[in-house]
Amino acid sequence: MAISIIFVLTLFVSIAFNKRIASLAISFLTMLFGLFLLFYSFAKISGLDALDIQIKGIIIIGEGLLLLVITSVFISVQEAKKKTL
Repeated sequence: MAISIIFVLTLFVSIAFNKRIASLAISFLTMLFGLFLLFYSFAKISGLDALDIQIKGIIIIGEGLLLLVITSVFISVQEAKKKTL
């Protein structure tokens, strides 16, 4: 879970410095990390530990999707401001 928090903080720093491609890449990277956890738990781990890691993977995938939406909205707002000026 600490890695996903680092991804979120890095995303907001990249948004603050207007690094659009980096912020989109970080949101995709977060989703890929969640998918990795999900598939890893299906393949290698059994028992209740697998269920725990699967739930964490799904949460991180959802977090990545939310970050993608936030980043897209932020980029759209920036582009709309540029067109009005």
